Amino acid sequence: MSATFNNLRVSIAEQFKESVSEPSPNTKVYFTYGKSLPWTDEDAPNTANVTISTEYELWENMIGAKKITGSDMRHIIPRHTWTANTVYTAYSDRNPELYNQNTQFYVVTSQNHVFKCLSNNNSSNSTVEPSALNINTTTTIVQDGYVWKYMYSLSDQDLLRFTTSDYIPVKTLNGNDGSTQWTVQQAAIDGGIFAGQITSGGSGYTNASNLIVSISGDGTSAIATASINLSSNAVSNLTITNPGSGYTYATINISGGGGSGATAVAVISPPGGHGANPLYELGGNAVLVNARLINSEGSTIPVDHSYRQIGLVIDPRLWNSTEISSNGVINQTYQITTIGSGTYTVGEYVYQGATFDTSTFSGVVVEENSGTVRISNYRGVPSVGTLIGVSSGVVRYTTTDITTPELTKYSGKIAYIDNIKPVTRDQDQTEEYRIAIRF
Repeated sequence: MSATFNNLRVSIAEQFKESVSEPSPNTKVYFTYGKSLPWTDEDAPNTANVTISTEYELWENMIGAKKITGSDMRHIIPRHTWTANTVYTAYSDRNPELYNQNTQFYVVTSQNHVFKCLSNNNSSNSTVEPSALNINTTTTIVQDGYVWKYMYSLSDQDLLRFTTSDYIPVKTLNGNDGSTQWTVQQAAIDGGIFAGQITSGGSGYTNASNLIVSISGDGTSAIATASINLSSNAVSNLTITNPGSGYTYATINISGGGGSGATAVAVISPPGGHGANPLYELGGNAVLVNARLINSEGSTIPVDHSYRQIGLVIDPRLWNSTEISSNGVINQTYQITTIGSGTYTVGEYVYQGATFDTSTFSGVVVEENSGTVRISNYRGVPSVGTLIGVSSGVVRYTTTDITTPELTKYSGKIAYIDNIKPVTRDQDQTEEYRIAIRF
């Protein structure tokens, strides 16, 4: 039976983020919003799905879009907030469920520091929160019998834009930023043994001073001691006094102490050592996109209307072009200048033609400002002539001042869609969305 390593998923997430952040290939990702027309039940939007028809609907409904940059993205991992009297999972190089989202082998503390659990005191409750005051950049922190390894800290920007109730950001530094994380990365011990797991306590052990623990393998210098439970006369715990280095495999042998049968396995650090590469060590196989719509984005996108659908589109093309868009903010409505009396109702259909059913052009009014009408959900091509409101009955006349949408419909690849309750835009309002993409 084959197995797919989490490293592959992290690598794909990393390549996706880098493709947006770096000059080449410079993938263009756009956050989109739209859908002026109401849901049947505004408090219960239709469930988004991944059908082809839904892709068409996203483009039909689209009102505007904003380009996502590298600074709008972070790798993320599931959030495991340290909570007293919780049993945390000790890191093990043999645990196939280590990167299951529910495996709590690391925590984020109330001081916004991230620690990896190297030993959990024989599956006991954790009662003392790892503290920033005890951060040691080369070894580990031992509290309440737990052994913790400091990994990194969340910055103010991390907390403001990329931390949610479900996720926290994670990264590996590529250069010296003066942080403790960089010191930890540089001081990581490749192939160190920082913990051992008792697999059998054996029996008949009475003399701890004569207990001998030996470690053999392809590394050097690892040293451990063991303790005895005098009630059960079994070996109860291993303490690593020197992690050594260079191990990819190791055997622990326990002898002496008057007993027999005790066995243990060595827990070997990941390649590079604990703390060398938090992105891969903690399984950062997801990316969080933080998208913001700020006011009218320089009068590019409309305000004073409602929308109900958001999405992410990769590499859309400019209108009627083969060129991939690089515009920062996108207006995806037709803008038509009209003359005459009366005001269209935002959210109503307007059309050109003898009747709505036989219209040569139709769409939904998103905004009207001083005679300029912005229209989404358009069908056909507008021309000079009358523009009739279906519900308002307003008849105005279009001029030659017609601006097309900026993107070619149905171009690019849709990566994400969500249907939401209506959001009403305002000139003084910023809307923020955090979208997690798992690979």
